Amino acid sequence: MLDRLTPTVRNLIIAVTLGYFFLVLAPAANGWVIAHLFLGPGLFHGEVWQLVTGLFLHVRFTAWIFSVIGLWWVGAFVERVKGQRFFLGVFFGAGIAANVVAALASLALSGAAGAARSDGAAFALTATFVAFARIYGARPAQIWGAFSMRADYFTGILIGFSLLLSLVNRDFAGFLAEVAAIVVALAATGPLNVSSLFPTTRTGRGKARYRVLDGGKRPPNRPN
Repeated sequence: MLDRLTPTVRNLIIAVTLGYFFLVLAPAANGWVIAHLFLGPGLFHGEVWQLVTGLFLHVRFTAWIFSVIGLWWVGAFVERVKGQRFFLGVFFGAGIAANVVAALASLALSGAAGAARSDGAAFALTATFVAFARIYGARPAQIWGAFSMRADYFTGILIGFSLLLSLVNRDFAGFLAEVAAIVVALAATGPLNVSSLFPTTRTGRGKARYRVLDGGKRPPNRPN
């Protein structure tokens, strides 16, 4: 497991872990941390650092462990393939943009900045998964043990479930923020090739059936 980590991903996991366990082990400071470091009303009073610090703070164990697993499993892959600058650009760019949308949507929908949000790295990881799906495409990705699935399908299921959960919980600000993270990740990874989602088109099947190569050339005759 440790061999899979890159230094950048390791440092992000350490930051996320320290943020979570500080809240668990220092409950007396929770009020100050939630008021000034989580994404919340303070953002509209000059505390712009909340857009970044909010990415590393989780109040639920499940949210923290999913962030760690996501960074370890997908974040390290994206960084190794596309480089540190690209990975950090997607993680922080999409995470900060999504936090801006979440804050503005909360302000518009509720008429006030509302309570502090505890999304943590969720939006940034959504963007990282989208980047992973765009890079890996239709190739199967090992999910758990021997179970594998197309990377784009797996990512679509995860993100679709997350968006549905936001709607069910009436968290419209979170829904819009996640959509913003998806848009940023799509923009960062280049134009969308819709045909890649359907690799077995009618044309492709016809070529396979009649053994026609691209360019209209017939394959060489096989020796008897």
